[in-house]
Amino acid sequence: MITWSEKFEIGIEEIDEQHQSLFNYINDLEECIQDGEYEGNRIQIIFNFFQLFCATHFSLEETCMIKDVCPVYEQNKKAHANFLAYYKKFRVTYKTAINKLALLEEFHGILIKWLANHIMKIDMQMKKKVA
Repeated sequence: MITWSEKFEIGIEEIDEQHQSLFNYINDLEECIQDGEYEGNRIQIIFNFFQLFCATHFSLEETCMIKDVCPVYEQNKKAHANFLAYYKKFRVTYKTAINKLALLEEFHGILIKWLANHIMKIDMQMKKKVA
């Protein structure tokens, strides 16, 4: 499980709340993996969350970075685009996958790594602007 802590706060309440939700859904995904729940309503809710999260959260972050003239705006935008491309490919592959467990485990690992790196290296640049 990945645990939210103050070290991940960037100081923009809406973004911090969305990041906290993301942590919760990543943990829900981990529970699905542990429970052997690879299909069904619960996994669909998690996938739908990630789809909606990417669309709304990425847009909010990019808007904040533009507004505050954040120096890593382009890097952030590229990271978001790369993640969206990965997620779209994952969803297509997952629909017809025989070994859904392996794909979910890979996705979960990528989410944890990407999230921690993204918040700490890119999103944290916004903190300097609002602190």
